[in-house]
Amino acid sequence: MKTAEEIISIPPDLEGVDVPRIMEDIKRRVEERRQSGLYRELPTEELERMRVGERGEVTIQDPLHEIIFNIELARHFAAVSSWYPIGARRTPLGPFILLAKKILRRFMTPYMEAVFDKQREFNMRVLEALKVFQEIIVRERERNYRAGVDRYYAWEELGLAEEDGEFLEEAARRFPPDKEIVHLWCGRGEFLEAARREGREALGVEEDPRLVRICQGKNLRVQQASSMDYLEGQPADSLPAVFLRDLGERGELGDLMWLLGVLASRLERDGVAVIVNHHPRSVLGTEEAFVDPSLVRLIHPETMEGLLKGAGFRDLRVTSLDGFSPDEEREWMERLGGMGLELQDLRETLFAPRRYLVEARK
Repeated sequence: MKTAEEIISIPPDLEGVDVPRIMEDIKRRVEERRQSGLYRELPTEELERMRVGERGEVTIQDPLHEIIFNIELARHFAAVSSWYPIGARRTPLGPFILLAKKILRRFMTPYMEAVFDKQREFNMRVLEALKVFQEIIVRERERNYRAGVDRYYAWEELGLAEEDGEFLEEAARRFPPDKEIVHLWCGRGEFLEAARREGREALGVEEDPRLVRICQGKNLRVQQASSMDYLEGQPADSLPAVFLRDLGERGELGDLMWLLGVLASRLERDGVAVIVNHHPRSVLGTEEAFVDPSLVRLIHPETMEGLLKGAGFRDLRVTSLDGFSPDEEREWMERLGGMGLELQDLRETLFAPRRYLVEARK
């Protein structure tokens, strides 16, 4: 590698100027001005720290978020320039050093600008390419969400969403009042609304942009991201409270087992995860649940307990929720035509609570 003296030709009247020392002085002054807030741009290392946690875990949770971050990063450094502030220390040689710097910049600027013109053109084309990729991802996601019977289609277009009772308020009350709750797969935000009514702070995480817009229309706090990517992107032992609804009742069972393991590692010590699922013991509740075509299975509470213990949870408590009211029982009995419902065991089976709640701590 060539030295500064080999690269820069020193005019005869400035022979003896210590170019390396001048360059070190320039670097020092730039750093001083950056720390004082004069420069708005941040060094690459600091920008990189913005996207990783204290332990080095990547906090970008989603490929779309990743490309958005990189577009901002590229835009930050795209407009390269040969300009920089010139100064010198207040020493007897200060005026001469300042003159040398100005002469060097004046001689080098035409050559540097010729190179920077090409660099700027290249940078702009890279930015354009990144924006095209961003648009492709957005369009593909919108197209994919409109395929098949997903939650949005079942709930909004078919109108098959279940009515939410008081069980969401009950779930919100299981969390400490001073802890922010993260609701993964927050859907249309029903739990976020219940948490707000109960005086709890809650953040929803939802990947479907159509459901995100519904939450935003209710003035709910929501982050558009894959819930699995969001969870994986959090530092270990960092989440105080997590709520999940219909856990494992959609998607692949392998995802459920992976999710519970990651959830256990991301919850802080004494953190709490609350899960509300449909109770398969409720015959009529099951019949009601499967009206929603996006539902593919029910998870028995004993199965859920076993999976949670296998993932590392030790403090577990299961509660039945959302029982049938007397009016609902009478309505069902009329529809079933009696059918020997005077038998207590049969009544308890048919009218068992629709849902169960699990509180899990590490």
